Amino acid sequence: MSHRTAARPAPAEHPPANFLTELVPLLGIPDLATLTPDQAAGRACVWGGGQLRLDTAVDLGETQHEGVHVFPQSCWPCIASRAYLALGPHSINCEPCHDRDHWRDCPIGGALHQLRVDALAAVRGAC
Repeated sequence: MSHRTAARPAPAEHPPANFLTELVPLLGIPDLATLTPDQAAGRACVWGGGQLRLDTAVDLGETQHEGVHVFPQSCWPCIASRAYLALGPHSINCEPCHDRDHWRDCPIGGALHQLRVDALAAVRGAC
C-alpha cells in the first residue's frame, strides 16, 4: 500500500493551526480493521466513505494496524459533524463547558467548538 501526501500550501486544506492532536481520539475514528482499502490509504473519508481530493482532505495522522501503515483522512463536513458529536459527551462532566460565560476556558471544549466553526467555514469556502 502506498500513500502520497500533497504539499500543504493553504491552511484551509488541513486542520487549522490550533487543531489539537488530542482531539482526534475524541472524534471517534472507526476501528481500523473496519476501514475499506480506500479509507485506510486516505483516499476516502474514514466516516462518510466519500472520495477525497488531495487538496481538501484533512489528515488525521498516520498510524499502524497489524503492521500496515494506515493514513486516515476526512472531509470537512464530517470533521464538523464529529466535532459537534464529541462536544456532548465531553461537556457532561466539564464544569466550564456548562457555563455560558466560561466554556471557552476549557481547552478541549473550546477547541472542539473552534474546530467545528473552522470546518464549517472550510465547507462554505469549498462551495
